[in-house]
Amino acid sequence: MKCLGLRNSSILLISALAITTISTCQTKVDVEQQLQNISYDIKRDSVWITTSNGRIFGLLLQPVKYKLDKIPAVLCLQGGGDVGLANYIYEAEVFAKKGISALVCDKSGSGLSKTEKSWREQSFKDKTTEYMELHAWLSSQERIDKSKVGVHGMSEGGRLALNMAIRSPDKIAFVNVVSGPIASFKENRLFAIQHHLSAQGFKHGDIDQVLKVWEMYYNDVAKGLFTDETLTEIKRLRETLPTLRHRPAYSKNLPRRPLRSDVHFGLEGSMDLIRCPVLFQYGENDILVDPVVSISMIPNRSNMLIKNYKNTDHSMNFENGDMNPEYLNDKHTWIEQLKKGVLSQ
Repeated sequence: MKCLGLRNSSILLISALAITTISTCQTKVDVEQQLQNISYDIKRDSVWITTSNGRIFGLLLQPVKYKLDKIPAVLCLQGGGDVGLANYIYEAEVFAKKGISALVCDKSGSGLSKTEKSWREQSFKDKTTEYMELHAWLSSQERIDKSKVGVHGMSEGGRLALNMAIRSPDKIAFVNVVSGPIASFKENRLFAIQHHLSAQGFKHGDIDQVLKVWEMYYNDVAKGLFTDETLTEIKRLRETLPTLRHRPAYSKNLPRRPLRSDVHFGLEGSMDLIRCPVLFQYGENDILVDPVVSISMIPNRSNMLIKNYKNTDHSMNFENGDMNPEYLNDKHTWIEQLKKGVLSQ
């Protein structure tokens, strides 16, 4: 009976240990889940940053009551055109709520920024230089860990975020690219024009003709001079496709945009220089940036994660205008992985 009693006690002890172990593991999982679900309140500050081009206005979003003395940060870049700073605060808030300070700025010569050159006059190289200056300012702030400052960019901003990581791989801690083109400006524009004409109902043969003329036009812009052959083809387009609205201007004067140096600007062949973690987020229904071509140019490396969402457009929205929830879910998951990985070192 005593022996049986000891055996029962052993069984009870083993059971208790097992329950304790399960409880401990479960508690660890619960704690990790709670940490992932933390959403910080945000403090917003208006800032003016002096660059070589003038003064740039920005909003600095910082998580409130963050325990660490030094925290990571991200520079959030706008896309092409000038829809305004307010259109890009949403992504900055995503990072700030996750404990990462975020800076989003007006473009040069836009909004409250006061600069010598406006964004319309800046080449991709000019913008990259300016963004590196903004990144340096953000890295120098008292609460920011200068070794853990990354870049988030949408569309053109994604292209230039990658260019920053290529140009200064030792300074960029991470990159999040949303609908960012990797092919040259010219190739990407031809893709967008093709989809625009197709949506308008033009025939394949007519579209091919238009694309041929646009390619001649962009090649001449890059050379700085329009040939008689190109001007003749532009004139012919006006005669053969009178309903065509989106066509090159019949003029020997170079356009304000694109700039000559931007036409063939692409990142193909340079992507291997990027050493930091990169999250690429594309939409399969994008008609402004070719996701297939861009993805084909991304090296197959462990630091590069690619997401291509079904039924999703350039702005990460469904056809009905709703944002694809996977876009945010993947971004949140990736940020948490960053915090456990490169941002925890």
